[in-house]
Amino acid sequence: MRWIAISAMVVDHVGAILLPPAEAMPLRAIGRIAWPLFAFLLAYNVAVRRVDPVRYLKPLLFWTLIAQLPHYLAFNVPVVSILGTLFLAAATLSIVRHHSRLAARSIFTAPLLLLLILYASMRVEYGPLGVALVLAFWWALRTADPRVWLVALVATALANQPWPIWPYALLAVPIPFICARLLLGLPRSGRLPWLFYPAHLALLAGLERLL
Repeated sequence: MRWIAISAMVVDHVGAILLPPAEAMPLRAIGRIAWPLFAFLLAYNVAVRRVDPVRYLKPLLFWTLIAQLPHYLAFNVPVVSILGTLFLAAATLSIVRHHSRLAARSIFTAPLLLLLILYASMRVEYGPLGVALVLAFWWALRTADPRVWLVALVATALANQPWPIWPYALLAVPIPFICARLLLGLPRSGRLPWLFYPAHLALLAGLERLL
């Protein structure tokens, strides 16, 4: 499933980087499914596979720093890539999971860290809503409550503004369940996608300058 997300992301980035906005719209629409799938995968690993989100912090921070220059060259915007969004989401899940340990140190530790994450989330792709989407999926997977899944659907739509392409993001929601049924699970893909992210941005940024 991660490779479905990566393929959609590449299609989106080809449109965003190499094509005029009007011509890029169909590709950008396809790309709307990418972020919800990445968000779901992180939430799934923590909620279902019981992976400690702390495990993701160091590699995500490393690849966020590696990807930042290619991301800036590709998009020329002063925001941090989706790897930074995933890092902040993993940090938030770490605080939620280890809140009792943090509270033992000080009752102010967790709230202060969450405020810091909220501030930092204003400077990453998809912003605070992007981080909230991961938390919504995590919550929905833990509870299996239809009302929480509705919250996740709303978060998916809100995180993928603006109109008219955001409704396409909702197409991402059934994909994990289809993959799970066909593949009898959600297979791991290792660290290769994280290496692929800065590499493909660097390639597209180079092509954009050649063209």
